[in-house]
Amino acid sequence: MAVGLETLVGKALRGRKPSAVELGMAGELRSAGAAGVEAERPDSEHALIEELLDTFASPDYQPPLLPGAAFRLLTLARDPNVALSKVTALLQSEPLIAAQVIRIAQSPIYSGGARVLSIDDAVMRLGIRTIALVFTEAAMHAGVFSSDAFRVPMQALRRHSTATAHIARKLAERLGQPGERIYLCGLLHDIGIAACLLVAPELASSDGNGFSFDELRGPIHAVHEQAADVLGSLWELPDGLRWVLAHHHDFRLSSHVSPIAALVCLASWIAGEAGASSIDEPSAEDAALTAAEHFGWSEELTPLVEMGIRVVADLDRGER
Repeated sequence: MAVGLETLVGKALRGRKPSAVELGMAGELRSAGAAGVEAERPDSEHALIEELLDTFASPDYQPPLLPGAAFRLLTLARDPNVALSKVTALLQSEPLIAAQVIRIAQSPIYSGGARVLSIDDAVMRLGIRTIALVFTEAAMHAGVFSSDAFRVPMQALRRHSTATAHIARKLAERLGQPGERIYLCGLLHDIGIAACLLVAPELASSDGNGFSFDELRGPIHAVHEQAADVLGSLWELPDGLRWVLAHHHDFRLSSHVSPIAALVCLASWIAGEAGASSIDEPSAEDAALTAAEHFGWSEELTPLVEMGIRVVADLDRGER
């Protein structure tokens, strides 16, 4: 592998913060999105794609709130000399999220059956790096992955994103690479879909009744990577992380394959095959098979999916 996972994800999480995109440049966003849109799409889908892109390009667009405490905690977790008191204080500054952290930490995928009754228990049992990921997961569930109008698809997206994060972590470890950092890429990879679902109730329809999820499915898939890039810019995520979010289906850069984006693509497909799907798109399987071939796993898809099934089952048990 020409560029290691640790190198690329390290750059993604430690890189400089980019300036925000010029949101008025709707034409550039539209051109970027159009490249991935099939010519045979119905006119109604093309119109929805245009409207979604215009929405994200508008200076009036208000993104979902970034869980700032989660990203501060991720920064603390990278400091080998950080005091546990700092971590605990940050966790306790968000009591509603902290309660979710305790619940998630008790799930089979983390606890191994041990009881976790407090934040101190969770930190001591899981360690600072893992507790930072759990806190980020809980914060995303409480904020970004929440919609009254599209409750069911948003719940499916939350389940899919969490499963993808855990599966990506296991795939990274299979390659002998640290799994904590790629977990964040998996958790955030479909934030563009969440952004689309959050703005969808405001979109105009010809009959004035709004759009169903089935009507939105194709257009959302067509623009969700561009939407993720907009969110990444507004949230001031590092360049490398933004690139993964915006290219997890198209992970080639010239002749080079981004191993991070390819791994997230494969993990996302495995999550869907394991019963934690979000928005199904036939082309996603082709990209995932290309990713598997890149890592030399073309003959190991069945055991990889079986691993994904176990991950999803553990996550579902933790939700009960």
